[in-house]
Amino acid sequence: MTPGVIGSDVKDVFKKFVNNYDTLEHSDKINQTGVMESNDPILKSIVSHFIEKYGRALKDSREKGEQYEQLHCKYLEEWLGYMKYFYTLGGTCEFKKNLWIKYIHKPWKNIESRFKGGNLLCSLNTDKFSSSFESEFINFSCNENNIMPPIIPVSVGFALFGISLICMFLYKFTPMESWIRVHREKKRKSLQDIYQEGKQELSENFLWNSGENTENNINQLSYHPARN
Repeated sequence: MTPGVIGSDVKDVFKKFVNNYDTLEHSDKINQTGVMESNDPILKSIVSHFIEKYGRALKDSREKGEQYEQLHCKYLEEWLGYMKYFYTLGGTCEFKKNLWIKYIHKPWKNIESRFKGGNLLCSLNTDKFSSSFESEFINFSCNENNIMPPIIPVSVGFALFGISLICMFLYKFTPMESWIRVHREKKRKSLQDIYQEGKQELSENFLWNSGENTENNINQLSYHPARN
C-alpha cells in the first residue's frame, strides 16, 4: 500500500474510480478530441470515461495530497491498459489502432494541458500496443464495416478490470485475506491428517501381513522337518 494511505483511503478512491457519472464535468475536453465525429460508440465511451476519470482524479489528488495521486494513477494506468488491449484486440487490429491513435494518443497532450492545476504524475501509455490477442476471440474481419462486434471483448475488458479491482480491494482491506489464510491452513491440516491416517493404516496392514507371512513361514519350517 502507498505509505501514509489507510484502507479507508483506498476504498474512497476505488469507489470514485468505478463510479458511473450522472453528469460529465469535462465534456468540453471530450469534444476537443473529435471523437464525437466517430460512429464507434465503444470508442466514444472509452474516451469519455478516460478524460472524466482523469479530470476527477486530478481534482481529488490536488485536494488530498500525493498519496491519493499515486492511487489514482495506479487505477488509471491499469484501466487505460485494459481498454487499449481489448479495443485494439491486443494491437492486432490496425483499423482500431489507427482510431485509438487519432482520438486518444494524438490529442491527449493538448487535452492534458487544458486541465487547471497541473497534471497527474502518471505513466499513461497511450501509444504502445502489445501486438498479441487470443485468435479464438477474433471471429470477424477487422475493418471499418465492423464497428459493433468489438463490443464483446471491450465489455469483457471492463468486466475483468472491475473484477480484478474488487478482488484486490477485498483481499487487502477486508477479512477475506485472513479467511483465505485460515482456510488454507485448515486444508493443509486436513491433508496432513488424511496422510497420517493412510500411513498408519498402511503400517497396520503391513504389520498384519508380515505377521501372517511369519506365521506361515514358521509353520512351513515346522512342517518340513516332520515330513522328513
